[in-house]
Amino acid sequence: MDFRITSTTIEDIPVLLVAVVGELDLGSAEELRGPTEVAVSANCSLILDLSQCTFIDSSGLRAVLQTNHALAQVGATLVIATQQPQVKRVLSLTNVNLLIPVRGSVRDACAWFSDGSNVPNAAGPPRPTQAGGTPPPPAPNEWSPA
Repeated sequence: MDFRITSTTIEDIPVLLVAVVGELDLGSAEELRGPTEVAVSANCSLILDLSQCTFIDSSGLRAVLQTNHALAQVGATLVIATQQPQVKRVLSLTNVNLLIPVRGSVRDACAWFSDGSNVPNAAGPPRPTQAGGTPPPPAPNEWSPA
């Protein structure tokens, strides 16, 4: 499959849209650097559209995480848009989806920015508290550091 990265701006919101077509792996991950540098130099948030990305490996994940880090350094945000099962699975297995917001479509990602929720919550959603403000004990299937 051919690999291709395209980028465009979205008029309604100050966001750069970068779409990846094909496999984001060792042979192609470096190509994500150019659009990332454009967004970073413009202090512009970025939607990474992986809806046509059929495969992502550790090199692709590293490129995504480097993009997220670079954007965070300038106060910008990365949101991923995808419904691809393999991509979603890798993002979930590596907990990247807890660090970077993942939405099902570019439209959903745009709505996320439009709602004013432009800062990801790296710790995930807020946990409920018990009376007195203390968090409840972890659920039986929830991992908790010792």
